[in-house]
Amino acid sequence: MKNTPNGDAELLAQLRESKHSALTEIYNRYWKYLYQSSFRILQDHEKCNDVIQEVFVNLWEIRSKLFIKLSLKSYLYAAVKYEVLRQLRKQVINDDILDFIDTLKDNSNEELMEYKELQQQIDQIIEELPSRCQEVFKLSRLEHLTHKEIAEKLAISTKTVEYHIANALVYLRSQLGKTLSIELFILFLINR
Repeated sequence: MKNTPNGDAELLAQLRESKHSALTEIYNRYWKYLYQSSFRILQDHEKCNDVIQEVFVNLWEIRSKLFIKLSLKSYLYAAVKYEVLRQLRKQVINDDILDFIDTLKDNSNEELMEYKELQQQIDQIIEELPSRCQEVFKLSRLEHLTHKEIAEKLAISTKTVEYHIANALVYLRSQLGKTLSIELFILFLINR
């Protein structure tokens, strides 16, 4: 198939029909270009591979409702750009949390006791969650699996994973009430 807008249109039509060969062809055609554009910003081979993989997994997941107004190349470039930005935001948040944790290390024994009490209270609340919600939440927060990894492991959709995690967090917040220090809650959820 030619590397032209018409060739891309044919590939997109085949992709909407769930033909794996179309996804493979799109990947082979554009991965190098997409990788180079992400590498200019991230400067990390592993992160670039993750970005490209996420874009193509998403492309496959939305294939049936995918209608591209511009060129396929432009669409994929934009998708990579947004995924790179998401990765960068995630990194900034993680860096901020690690900085916060470092400041906590210098704090008093009283704060350490508060943290341990909070940890026990959260563990109890997690045990009150429905079994599937509890399982998803533990895989996410305790085993640090991605939404995609959890979905694959439990044979559910990533949207279902997101739903369970959101419900667990809402329940946790409601049960902990206003006595909870947001810093301790973040520390607990990220650093278990």
